[in-house]
Amino acid sequence: MTRFRPVVLGLLLGLGGLGFAHAADLGVRGSVAPPPLEQPFQRFYIHAGPAGLFYSESAKMSAGGTPIPGADVRIPNSLSFAVEAGYFVSPNFAIGFAGGYPPLVKVEAKGSITGLGTLGKVAGGPTALTAQYHFTGLGNFQPYVGVGPSLMVIFNSKDGAVRQVETDHALGVAVQAGFNYMLNDNWGVFVDAKKVFLEAKTRGTLGGAPIRATVTLDPLVIHSGVTYRF
Repeated sequence: MTRFRPVVLGLLLGLGGLGFAHAADLGVRGSVAPPPLEQPFQRFYIHAGPAGLFYSESAKMSAGGTPIPGADVRIPNSLSFAVEAGYFVSPNFAIGFAGGYPPLVKVEAKGSITGLGTLGKVAGGPTALTAQYHFTGLGNFQPYVGVGPSLMVIFNSKDGAVRQVETDHALGVAVQAGFNYMLNDNWGVFVDAKKVFLEAKTRGTLGGAPIRATVTLDPLVIHSGVTYRF
């Protein structure tokens, strides 16, 4: 009997080793890899860069309460620096507020009053508060559209041919379309276009007679530059 003990012991050790190896193999094959860490959702963003304002202007003017036939205005395009700051409510929806440094623009006489030259100068620019929809699933390219109220803020007016010029703030509507191209989780570049529909009311005197005008501005604001999300 004693001579069979080494054989039995060897068989037991061999079976134990096979069982351990099988259990280890099951453990490896049955294990589930941990899910990848999810990138933090960056809720805030800032757009900063130059902005061009391209006006679609026209005017209705009156002197002493009498309409001036054929009177119109011309407002040259202008360049400014603008910033838009926003907050993502969800990956698809965001709220953004845009404004910029107010350029000083000339209001020039046109039409039947062309000979008057520069009627005055106005320092101001449109702001916009827009609700935006951001398209996802396109990788680094992230287009969006938006709509919301716009306020043309007038900081000061300067006289020209029209004296004692005063221009009111103007409330309108802005529609928006643009895209971000993200270089990493935080930094990217953007191009944004806003079409703003608004009218401004202005008044003053010309040759002692009271002048009033309703000026349609309807600027197209093209904004581009750097995106920062955090």
